Amino acid sequence: MKPFITLLVTLLCFMFLSNALCFAVAETQTDTAKTGSIADSIKYIAAAISVGLCAIATGIAQSRIGAAGMGSIVEKPETTGTVIIMLAIPETMVILGFVVAAMIIIL
Repeated sequence: MKPFITLLVTLLCFMFLSNALCFAVAETQTDTAKTGSIADSIKYIAAAISVGLCAIATGIAQSRIGAAGMGSIVEKPETTGTVIIMLAIPETMVILGFVVAAMIIIL
């Protein structure tokens, strides 16, 4: 578990640093030099990482919630509505990652 946390923290630090570099370079560019720069490449990589990490985390969360939810539905069928709601909650993380990626690309 510790190597996974180390990898996650490293990826998050990379994502934050690449976002900061992207915004810093975007401020210094002129309108004529905006196409094909290294800032555009970093911007798209940061957007992909933000969506990708959110999707991976959502998949991990939903796999555990789904397994536990199926067990609870087998024992108590009246918990079906609660399990469905609990499965839908992690999807908001992917939506948030998509919004962050859209903001990165637009700015």
